[in-house]
Amino acid sequence: MSTNTHSISTFDGGVLASIRQSIADFLRRCGLKYMDVTIDEAYHSECCQEAINCGFPMDGKYSIHEYMDVGVAMASNAYTHLPDAARMWMCLFTAIATRIDDKVVRGEDMIDVYHFNERFVSCQPQGDPILNALDVILREIASLHSPLVSSLITASTLNFMVANCLDFETEDMQISPKAPLYPEYSRLLSGLVDGYVLFIFPSMLPTTEYIQCMPDLRIVVNHTNDILSYYKEEMQGDNANYLSLMAASRTSTKQDALLELIEKTVQAHHNILECLRPGSEAYDAYVSFFEGYVKFHVALKRYKLKDIMAEISSS
Repeated sequence: MSTNTHSISTFDGGVLASIRQSIADFLRRCGLKYMDVTIDEAYHSECCQEAINCGFPMDGKYSIHEYMDVGVAMASNAYTHLPDAARMWMCLFTAIATRIDDKVVRGEDMIDVYHFNERFVSCQPQGDPILNALDVILREIASLHSPLVSSLITASTLNFMVANCLDFETEDMQISPKAPLYPEYSRLLSGLVDGYVLFIFPSMLPTTEYIQCMPDLRIVVNHTNDILSYYKEEMQGDNANYLSLMAASRTSTKQDALLELIEKTVQAHHNILECLRPGSEAYDAYVSFFEGYVKFHVALKRYKLKDIMAEISSS
């Protein structure tokens, strides 16, 4: 998908400073302070060895090795409150999904991606080692969660595969201001959001303890990522991100879209805190996740958040 907006220059210091300030304000309003986070190298080695043991591609054309830092950062920060087996699953799942998400960026053949879901449902071999890895890891979810939660996570993953195909086909599509809800529809499909949300909560916790928060949890997981990704995306002149599409669909500026998204996400965060009973297992799991989810972004250099953290610490 494309927009008619122009990318800002990486030398537009005033605009970038405004973005930094807005993101810093977002973190403050969510009760977060300065944090310095790095990748856990020992855990990274452990996860890489597990990927090798599982037979997942760790070298060559289909390697997920360079994406393992994403999986490690996610598992060791956002899901640190979960048992080891669950965290390892999340690490490998995230690394594989991130590698698949880059297929369009890499200009790789998408034919097998289009057939992933039907092959998964019919238990047929997938078309390449990365897709085989996702097939294998996704089938393991049933050993970690109830049938209901496993089904929801599986459905979210299958939608993610559809979203990759949709992104491929709509790469050059102009965003219409007459369809302001389309970016949100696309984002819900592509974000694996239900998978990441449902995995927050320990498997033995009844779904009734948190399921009514799902709409707000979706907002927090998807849009915290959108907000924290925006700084580096603007530095890179990336106009295919959610905020750019949101602005184009509403004929607003991207800065206005950012501020609107921050308001929406902060409100959702506080809604969740009020809905989940303070001191309950669900509440504690969410609080641990949310702080860790921000740490996940800080730990990865790609998000360039050290400047944002400096903004917080200096105020």
